[in-house]
Amino acid sequence: MLYTILVVDDSEDDVFLFRRMLFSSGLEVELSSTNIGVKGLELLRKQSFDCVFLDYNMPGADGLVILKEIKQVNPNIPVIMLTGQKNEKTIVELMQAGATDYLSKESLSPESLRISIENSRRIYLIQQEKSLADKALKKSEARLAEAQKIAHIGNWEYDYVKKEFWISDEAIRISELYKTDTNILRGFSKKIHYDDFHLFKETLQQIKNNEPIDISIRFYGWTKREKCLNIKAHLASGNKVVGTLQDITVLKTALLETQKAEIKNKATRIVLIIAIIIFLLSEAVLDPVIDSLTASLLVSLSFKGSIAVALKPLESILKRVMMSRLVPVGS
Repeated sequence: MLYTILVVDDSEDDVFLFRRMLFSSGLEVELSSTNIGVKGLELLRKQSFDCVFLDYNMPGADGLVILKEIKQVNPNIPVIMLTGQKNEKTIVELMQAGATDYLSKESLSPESLRISIENSRRIYLIQQEKSLADKALKKSEARLAEAQKIAHIGNWEYDYVKKEFWISDEAIRISELYKTDTNILRGFSKKIHYDDFHLFKETLQQIKNNEPIDISIRFYGWTKREKCLNIKAHLASGNKVVGTLQDITVLKTALLETQKAEIKNKATRIVLIIAIIIFLLSEAVLDPVIDSLTASLLVSLSFKGSIAVALKPLESILKRVMMSRLVPVGS
């Protein structure tokens, strides 16, 4: 592999010695050098290098400052500092500023240069892989967040021993809480419908018994509008519970409206069947009796008119009775 190396050092003798050691290291190298830090920065902007060797003691310039400027130009490039003496405080500052390694000029050798360059290259490749993995993870997280937003679903975790609760942004939005709330679980519990609160408490115990849960509860947000939330959870490891929270209000409402429409159709069918039965009975049994009466036509019309008028209230009563058996939206 061909390594492109940049040396920033004001000492021509040191650069000459450095070049000899580098070519004796066994590495295939293309070397560029400059004795001014500013020129080194210009070269970095124009060319791509695998590694930079930077002298810490530059006349009129602080090696630490130049290092920080190099990292601004190219944050990922490996920079190996060349120091005249080992000063632990200085070394710590250099490493914190982004230096990959440091070498004392007094102990330079072809072998130490080779090892430092190869290690720097490995570190660079690891950082590149990490950077790509981080980008892929952020992209996946963004896609997951978008999918959760579309599906109105969020996730949460709870350690019931430490009483530590974590909740995703989408779950926060669904439950209409604040991440800054000191006790998110308590704030959530206060918004649960009174009739469903006992069910919610039972499920907490159920989770502790390592039983997965899947419940729907009625819930009130800021607007006091009733919502329906579905909660799924299981004991993941130790004392940690992981779960999801989904707003299924629209789904439940649509289901309820469908059930209401089916009930209306069913009530209408029942009343129609009753009307047909009454008509057949009147034709077979009552009409002969009515025909024998003096005012048979008037009696027949009055009777059938009363039946027709009574059918609509009967249909309304049937609808109300059947509607009362419907499960509420939040249940």
